[in-house]
Amino acid sequence: MPIKDSINPEEGLSSVLEKKLEKYLASHGKGAIPPGLYDRILNEVERVVLAVTLKYADGNQTQASKILGISRNTLRKKMQKLNVEHFDN
Repeated sequence: MPIKDSINPEEGLSSVLEKKLEKYLASHGKGAIPPGLYDRILNEVERVVLAVTLKYADGNQTQASKILGISRNTLRKKMQKLNVEHFDN
């Protein structure tokens, strides 16, 4: 499946996130965004990071934890907390 947006490695992920967040906020208008944005963003981003890394590692939790720089036990706890499914290929 082709990737929609190409990412310039020199630009970095924070730049991509900044652009997407600006679009998200603008789409809601001032005062129309429900409270709790910070926690929502952190949970959603963390969930995506875990899921995509597990997919990249073909479901290998040991490899994914090394890529993420966290222990396998921490990965498993986060997967459970954020309801990230075990990746089965």
